[in-house]
Amino acid sequence: MTASQITASPQLNEAWFAYHAALDEMRQQMEATPRFQQTPQHRAKAYHTLMEMQAMAYNFAIAPRMLHPRIFVNCGWSTDMYTLGQNGQDFLYGVAFVDGAQTYRLKGRMGDISLFLLQTLNGLFGEPDVKVDGNYDWADFKVDDDGRFEVILSPQRHEGNWIRLNPEIGFQFMLIRRALPRWDGDPGELSLERISELPHDHYDGDEFDEAAMAARIRRATLFVRYLTHDFNVNLYDMYFAQAGGKKNVMGLLPGTVTSQVGSPTSNYAMGVFELKDDEALVIEMDQVPNGVYWSFQLGDVWSRSLNFSSRQSSLNNWESAVDGDGKLRIVVSLRDPGVNNWLDPCGRVEGTVVFRNYRATSSPVPTSRLVKFAELERLLPAGTKRVSAQEREAAMERRRQAMLKLYGE
Repeated sequence: MTASQITASPQLNEAWFAYHAALDEMRQQMEATPRFQQTPQHRAKAYHTLMEMQAMAYNFAIAPRMLHPRIFVNCGWSTDMYTLGQNGQDFLYGVAFVDGAQTYRLKGRMGDISLFLLQTLNGLFGEPDVKVDGNYDWADFKVDDDGRFEVILSPQRHEGNWIRLNPEIGFQFMLIRRALPRWDGDPGELSLERISELPHDHYDGDEFDEAAMAARIRRATLFVRYLTHDFNVNLYDMYFAQAGGKKNVMGLLPGTVTSQVGSPTSNYAMGVFELKDDEALVIEMDQVPNGVYWSFQLGDVWSRSLNFSSRQSSLNNWESAVDGDGKLRIVVSLRDPGVNNWLDPCGRVEGTVVFRNYRATSSPVPTSRLVKFAELERLLPAGTKRVSAQEREAAMERRRQAMLKLYGE
């Protein structure tokens, strides 16, 4: 038998070809949407998302090593590069995959983190019957006066800070959210290590077994189907439906409703914006939200966050200015109106707006009204905080530099 006659096992071959068939099926699903068919501006980013979900499929389903699991930051939901599902601009996301039968230590330091959450799932979303089986808030954990902490993750109960793992799940997914409203602040520290003892070759099947690789590729296939169906296509449709089938209106969406990875600690309000060059969307709240962290953010029609590294497509509770009457007003417009609370659609005539409100005692839904851009001067209060073009550019340069310092890219 010559080398050219040697092929992979039937199950590995089958998994490979099923994955590629799914990719093309997902392309057809996205191309069939009205927003792809009717708006040429949306088509390039549709293909961007098709490529992005392949990178995420590798990072989430193929790359993780179980012998010494790591917390992935720059190849999880990071900056405005990996953004399907519209990642929050101020969250230091971490994704990790652990063996539920083992014991791990998660330790670190809070720094300037204002909100620290962790979710455990019984698999990678897209797989059958996958669901969140644990939600943990560091407000419920013991943290030392200097901000340091230690948490044990294991299937057996431990005294002190403990996260329960499922011993029947060999590829358990964990999603970490750490809010850092000031990007130039102290991001703290975080590390994960397995402390249960295992033979060095315990996970060698992940490296050399064709059946194990076929299983990972099948997991990647289910994952890209999930990303397309639940994120690329359905999030936009959900926001639109929740707002009563109207654009430029926001509707309440509790965190447990948005997706399998929505946080129950948060209440969201979301909508679809659609603007002409001579229009502006004014979003208003009678009272400032009382969540420990809250923000507004714009995304595109495929659930991707807009450029927030160097454009003001987001505002949080630290960056926003409150008007003299105690109300919060946000302006979305294609042109810069010269106000502090401006959200930049980055040239998009249509997209999504997301309000996140974490650990709040109420669930406010912002109101909104579409007005003519020329009327803003008259409609906004006289004391609205203004910024010059030079001040805006300086603010954007601070944003860019803070992102570089935080992520190194």
